Amino acid sequence: MDSFGQPRPEDNQSVVRRMQKKYWKTKQVFIKATGKKEDEHLVASDAELDAKLEVFHSVQETCTELLKIIEKYQLRLNVISEEENELGLFLKFQAERDATQAGKMMDATGKALCSSAKQRLALCTPLSRLKQEV
Repeated sequence: MDSFGQPRPEDNQSVVRRMQKKYWKTKQVFIKATGKKEDEHLVASDAELDAKLEVFHSVQETCTELLKIIEKYQLRLNVISEEENELGLFLKFQAERDATQAGKMMDATGKALCSSAKQRLALCTPLSRLKQEV
C-alpha cells in the first residue's frame, strides 16, 4: 500500500503472477495426470499472449516510474523557484540601500533571479499536461 492507502501496482502484479504460476502448475499436473498432449496451436497462442502481457506490464511499470519522477521534478522546481525568487527579492532590497556600483550589480542580479524563477515556474504547466497524458 502507498501513503494514501491505495494498493501499489507492484502488489497487484505479485498477486497476478502468483495466480499465473499456480494456474500453469495446475494445468501441467492435469495434463500429465490425464496423459493428454497439449495442443500446439494453444501453446503458441499462450506464448504470444504471455509476450504481449509482459510488454504491457513493462510499459505500465515504466509509466508509473515516469509519473513518480515527474512529481518529484515538479516539487523540486517549485522549491528552487521559490528560493531563487526570495534571493532575487533580497538582492533587489539590498540594492535600494546601496548606491554604489555593487548596489547596481545586486539590483541587476536580483532582477535576473526573479525572472529566472518565473520562467522556471512556467515549466509546471507543460509538466502537468505530460503527467495527465501519461
